[in-house]
Amino acid sequence: MFVILAVGCAPADVAGNYAVNLTSGDDGCAIAGWTVGEMISGVSVIVVQDDDQTQLDVEGPAGTILDIVVGSSLFNGQVGGNGINAALIGDNTARMGECVYTYTIDLDADVNGDFMEGQLRWHPVTNGHADCGILETCFNLQSWNGSRPPRES
Repeated sequence: MFVILAVGCAPADVAGNYAVNLTSGDDGCAIAGWTVGEMISGVSVIVVQDDDQTQLDVEGPAGTILDIVVGSSLFNGQVGGNGINAALIGDNTARMGECVYTYTIDLDADVNGDFMEGQLRWHPVTNGHADCGILETCFNLQSWNGSRPPRES
């Protein structure tokens, strides 16, 4: 007789105030103002955590831009082991002909102590109209990394 023990991996402690750097990558959706290779430094991101649930709140000018363009600056998601998966689901609509769409930004991150790095994947969520064209399948990418002050022992 075999006994299998399942040992769960507790979520990493990711809470804190992070200074984040972003680099804009591919512009598959032709977002106005998107510049491939553009780097933004010192973006303030406040991460709160309750067990395996997390929220990442983008503050300052970057948060304001997200609020205006997307409709929110708050990512909601989960921590699993040393990884974070979260999404910012926008509610500000845009139009292209009869196509109506919003943006969702998916966040994936790996955590190593006080350092996080990952990718943001911007993708439109459309009404499915024929005018949407490329918006049905396109996405834009940003790479990012950030750190928080070390925790006191």
